[in-house]
Amino acid sequence: MKTMSEMQPVVYDKALELVLNSASPHLLPSEAVELNRAVGRTLASDVTADLDYPGADISAMDGYCLQAASLAGAANGRQITLPVCGGIDAGYKPEQIPSGSCAYIATGGMLPAGADSVVPIEDVTVSADGSQVAFSAPVKAGNFVRPRASELKAGDRMIVAGTYITPFVIGQLATAGQTVVNTVKKPTVAILTSGDEVLMPWEKPQPWQVRNSNCAMLRAQAEEAGANAIEIGIARDVGDHASEMFLKAVACADIVVTSGGISMGRKDPFKQVFARLQIEPIFYGIQMKPGKPVFFGKYQNKLIFGLPGNQTSTAVTFELLVRPFIRTLLGRTANRLIMSIELAEETHNHAKRDFFKRGRLLEKNGRTLVQPLESQESHMLSSLAGAEVLFLHPAACDRLAANTAVKCWLLKD
Repeated sequence: MKTMSEMQPVVYDKALELVLNSASPHLLPSEAVELNRAVGRTLASDVTADLDYPGADISAMDGYCLQAASLAGAANGRQITLPVCGGIDAGYKPEQIPSGSCAYIATGGMLPAGADSVVPIEDVTVSADGSQVAFSAPVKAGNFVRPRASELKAGDRMIVAGTYITPFVIGQLATAGQTVVNTVKKPTVAILTSGDEVLMPWEKPQPWQVRNSNCAMLRAQAEEAGANAIEIGIARDVGDHASEMFLKAVACADIVVTSGGISMGRKDPFKQVFARLQIEPIFYGIQMKPGKPVFFGKYQNKLIFGLPGNQTSTAVTFELLVRPFIRTLLGRTANRLIMSIELAEETHNHAKRDFFKRGRLLEKNGRTLVQPLESQESHMLSSLAGAEVLFLHPAACDRLAANTAVKCWLLKD
């Protein structure tokens, strides 16, 4: 096993491949949740229809139901008048109607025996007392009828395992009588930051100190991605404190995400902890900006992400690596929407690495363009807060001209 110091940085695509290869959906067990708490979860098993849907021949319109053969002679201005023998509302079992008669039927009403078609109410003439209806054209059997089992037959697969549960899927589950849903259990992510200069958000920092914004941000990112998140706290740069905090994180989570303490600093704690505990490194370092000092490895069957400490570097590497990992664990597509969008203005890359820049979308002459944000420094979270996309400026291109199509990662679902 190579040590961290022996590993060479990889390109981003290779890093993502290594991350996703470690993210089998079968790593997580399933758990049952109530239907009204299932939105945003991932279905763990197929759902089949327990009944035919619809369960009977159903009217698709408000109108009059009858046998189509009764109107065979209605044509060329000749009307046929039929007696009305009652009415059928949705939710009630109808009585059979006699041959040569019709009955009012509401949308969703069950067709009675003796009827095989529906004529919309706007296409007929009803007598003043409502006892007779005149029809001016023939119809075919099945006219405005939703046949039994036309959408689903009992036993048909309605929803496949791995489906992300939206409000519309909730509707399908309710249709199938699923009041309790078998879902993929959310992974637990333990979040740990580092640094003697870092204070909690409610503390007032001195000029040489900073508030711990990364922990709150990473927790929100993890929960938005579909995980449960636990903030472990701040690992100090002294003694065994970082090791103790890290082992606490490992004990309570499926995934550990650290922020800071992983680069070239003489007191960087997590780099020392990972070496001391002989954590199996999968890669260390990515040829990208922001976010070169990134660690990914395994320890006690737990997956470990060591992210850089600069705020934007932390956020971007989570978006490009940790979020896809969590989504894949949950059986979802790895990334949010990725698309090609043209640049609104030229942009430069002197980093000699792939540069994932922040941008916002704008409309110009009916076209959607990506506008690079003014500040692209890795420590400035303010530019990320206003970003709608990350876009790739490849290392091989010092300059990209306006109207060049670039690969964009949307930052919202």
